Amino acid sequence: MGRHRLSNRVALEPIGESFKIDELKERLKKRFPNHNFNVPAPPDTKCKSPYLCKTNDIKYRDSDGNEYCGLRFKQTDENNHYIWEWKVCHAMIHQAKPVFKQDDIPF
Repeated sequence: MGRHRLSNRVALEPIGESFKIDELKERLKKRFPNHNFNVPAPPDTKCKSPYLCKTNDIKYRDSDGNEYCGLRFKQTDENNHYIWEWKVCHAMIHQAKPVFKQDDIPF
């Protein structure tokens, strides 16, 4: 039984050409000329299931120390109420306070 070898002729395409990211950026700039895409979107603070989130004990933190809701709930399909899927809330509950290190403060 022989081993399969990859041909040297097989090469990966550069990512920029295959997904055409530059063209997408230009189309978005034309469609939304006044929007600054360099500013990140604010975190979502709205609970997806407000009745269940009030008594929720499932929480998690990110690397910055922000606390999020980790509640799982069933979301039904709008067209067929027999079809549902599990969703997670992921709403920000508490934003972390910035912590300054002694090296970060300029004197």
